[in-house]
Amino acid sequence: MSTTHSRTIARVELRRRFRALQEDAAQLIAITLVVLMFVPFSLIGLLGVLVFGMEVGSGGLETPLELVRMGAVYGWLFVAGFGGYRAYATALRPDRLDGLLTTVSHRDLFGGLVLAELLLWGIPLGLISVGAAFAFAAGSGSMVAVPFVLLTIWTAFGTAFATGLGLALGVMNTGVRSALVARLRTVVVLCLGIAYVGVIFTQNVGAVLDPLYWLLEPTPISWYADLALLGTATAASPARGGGVLLASALFLAASSVALSRLAAWLWYADGISIEREAATAAPTDRQSRLSRVFSQPVVGVVLADWKRARREPIALSFVLYPLVLLAGPTITLIQTGTVTGTFPLLIVLCGTWITGVLFTLNVVGNEGAVLPATVLSPGAGRSLVVGHVVAGALVGVPATVVATVLFGLLAPHSIAVVATLAASGIVLAGCAGPIATGIGAVVPRFQAVSVSRSTKAIVPSLLAFAIYSVTIALLALPTMLVHTFVGQELASLIGTSQVVVTASTVVLTALVAAPLAVLSARYAIRSVEAFHFE
Repeated sequence: MSTTHSRTIARVELRRRFRALQEDAAQLIAITLVVLMFVPFSLIGLLGVLVFGMEVGSGGLETPLELVRMGAVYGWLFVAGFGGYRAYATALRPDRLDGLLTTVSHRDLFGGLVLAELLLWGIPLGLISVGAAFAFAAGSGSMVAVPFVLLTIWTAFGTAFATGLGLALGVMNTGVRSALVARLRTVVVLCLGIAYVGVIFTQNVGAVLDPLYWLLEPTPISWYADLALLGTATAASPARGGGVLLASALFLAASSVALSRLAAWLWYADGISIEREAATAAPTDRQSRLSRVFSQPVVGVVLADWKRARREPIALSFVLYPLVLLAGPTITLIQTGTVTGTFPLLIVLCGTWITGVLFTLNVVGNEGAVLPATVLSPGAGRSLVVGHVVAGALVGVPATVVATVLFGLLAPHSIAVVATLAASGIVLAGCAGPIATGIGAVVPRFQAVSVSRSTKAIVPSLLAFAIYSVTIALLALPTMLVHTFVGQELASLIGTSQVVVTASTVVLTALVAAPLAVLSARYAIRSVEAFHFE
């Protein structure tokens, strides 16, 4: 392994990341704000370490070893998890990987990437650790604590970071060799994301971390507490402190070899193909069924949209934005086991919004590199717009209606009100796609933007999102209101039932939304047919 090559790779990698950060103004501002917020929190943390040291030195704490042990285990878990995420998302995915591997060995490349990551996070950690060590020593009145605290922080960070790298490499190696894992990767990531959000919102973090703590507490990881408190707390064991230093050294030595080998297996792997002959039969069946109703060009657009969504679902991650509205009612549902009356209403609103943005909010820009061939085809405008609308409607409308009926029946609503609410879902979700086509034609986006750290895609513009969201909210507002107590009050005021009021509102909404959808779709069709390159 050439240290010169590794240092050069680390320097270039850090420079590349800095330049990429400079090009992304939003991310640069966000990181600047995080750093500015981190400074006062760091000072508060150092003050807390000072106070803790004073309590340890004065004997005011009965079990300081237990407290430090808990902090060491949870801190180790955090670094391992964060390091694993960084390795999976960014650190082990360098630009021009093939070119790098033809000029340097995988050991040099892996060493350079790890060195870049260690410099990126190790320098702030080093400053904080030095401050924490001296603050604890000053509080406890024993400067002997400084080297022990520093050794604890640095060795714990090193072993946790190496563990995170190992986990990330293990997952990535499995993904490039297992067809099943590659096919289900998006589903697994989505489930993990939902589980993460659910744990945070339901405040059940302890239920996840406590078993991990019980698992790691008997291991040498908890011995870092003894190492940190040597010379300041009588309960600290020199044997365990020395043992964890020896174990950490052996673990890091073994990791340097094992991680490099895992990186080689990953980078030199040919990978697998998840496209199989059996998988091509399903689109043919769908195509034959759709061809009975729609023209062949429209069917081609529909199948292309679905194929894109299946191959690169992260490009449609923006459809999850309105689900934030369902977070509160979902937490209530989990905690109480009851469905609130507003939950079905929010499903209608979110389902309508998602149906419209799936494929239709950027009908021109979505074509990307094939845009010239698309606009030069005869009848391209009608086929393109109708195809995008149908692709979203066949997915969004049934899902919206089924979810509305299901949760509407579980909520405190009558069957008649649930029926009118489902009808409003059909009207709104059915008109959302055509309405979105016109808005997307007015403010298209042609440039790809980053939807993740390693993926770029052409998504609708922020202005299109804003205009579409306001339009859908205004159209859905009457229906939303009459299916609440407002509808009951209005029905009693005019001397009729709430069902009559809700049904009448659904009809009026259809009379407004349908012409708007037609006009918007016609504008989108004309925009595609009149499109020209400058």
